Amino acid sequence: MNLVISYIKNKPQRDFHEDIVTRHLHLSAGYGTGKTYGLVMKLFQLSLLNKDIPGGLMCPSYTDFMKDINPMIEEVCYINKIKYKYNQMHHWYRFPWSRGKVYVVSGEKKTRGPNWGFGVINEVTLIPYPRYRDFVSRVRVRKATCPQIASCGTPEGVISEYYDFFVEKPGDKTKVIYGSTYDNLDNLDSEYIDSLKGAFDQKSLESYIHGQFVNLNGKQFYYAYNPKINENKSLEYDDNKPVHCFMDFNVSPFVATIWQQQFLNNKTRLVGVDEIVIPDGADTKQMADALKARGYYPENTIIYPDPAGKARSTKGTPDIEILEREGFYNIKVKKKAPLIRTRQLNVCNLLEKGMIVINPLKMPTMRKDLLLVEQDVVTLEKVKKNQELTHASDGLDYGCDIIYPFSGVKPNSSGIYKVR
Repeated sequence: MNLVISYIKNKPQRDFHEDIVTRHLHLSAGYGTGKTYGLVMKLFQLSLLNKDIPGGLMCPSYTDFMKDINPMIEEVCYINKIKYKYNQMHHWYRFPWSRGKVYVVSGEKKTRGPNWGFGVINEVTLIPYPRYRDFVSRVRVRKATCPQIASCGTPEGVISEYYDFFVEKPGDKTKVIYGSTYDNLDNLDSEYIDSLKGAFDQKSLESYIHGQFVNLNGKQFYYAYNPKINENKSLEYDDNKPVHCFMDFNVSPFVATIWQQQFLNNKTRLVGVDEIVIPDGADTKQMADALKARGYYPENTIIYPDPAGKARSTKGTPDIEILEREGFYNIKVKKKAPLIRTRQLNVCNLLEKGMIVINPLKMPTMRKDLLLVEQDVVTLEKVKKNQELTHASDGLDYGCDIIYPFSGVKPNSSGIYKVR
């Protein structure tokens, strides 16, 4: 079987496919660039070049593999009438042009045992770097014609070992090919790029559209917070508008922040007008009493609590059930909190676009969170060392996830071209 590159319609895919010399080849590209399709075709190419020699395929998890790579392999093989075998129990493929199997492994645990002649890795920047090094160490069969390790992914900032390996301190046998969402416009919905621009702040777009490694945040979790844009000392509570109460269940301190959607500067924005902070040993009943004491009654208040409150409590009974017993019947909560990175990107996008504005005089705890909460550069989680921080902003994350849900999702791959 002869695989040629005329089926590849964008330049990043073509450059990725043409390079069979570089040992560590990486395609760093934005959402919708066709990375998965390009990686599958690279897998076919390396399997053919290293005929009868086994290889490896790594994904962040088996769940990701079943949602992403496996459907793409099925689709390409179906369209091109390629008969292949996939062993679901032992996670391997065999293609008609080679007796060598391609073994699928997860980035969730260490790769042990196999000897491969080549390897491909999907969404490598979502895989812990030590697992990447484990995978690379398995590519060592001497008879391999093309012992290449090809990977693809969308970068997650410059403070990472992948940035050091591929960009900051690349070796002689390392190369990065960059791809942009614009390179694949022929295969995307006409409104997709506009949807990305609406979902991400400007700095993030350099990564998520253009595939560039950029410093998304340094250590500041809410890196888009700008007092000139996101603060207004004249903001006041409006008796005629509903109250949105964002709440994170924590004992010391217990924090609830008060928001309204108000028309400001020709646009409806999420406006922060008050906060309640109970310093030590508080419980949900006390917070409910405090809300009523401030005039935030069940009939005019919508509460957006920590999703974990459905299962646990500051005192025995689940927190959300306590709120309901206190008369707060209008509670909006999802089954689980969004991923931390999704929370960060969503709120930072709203901050940059001026959709979140607070009165710093009435919300000093909220302001402190937005300015001082740091991010762990390895796990991307909020740093929780300071007991006074993160509780107000956690509530903000939960509320924004419902009122302004994150829309920065990847498109389904499209535009499959026949292999000739």
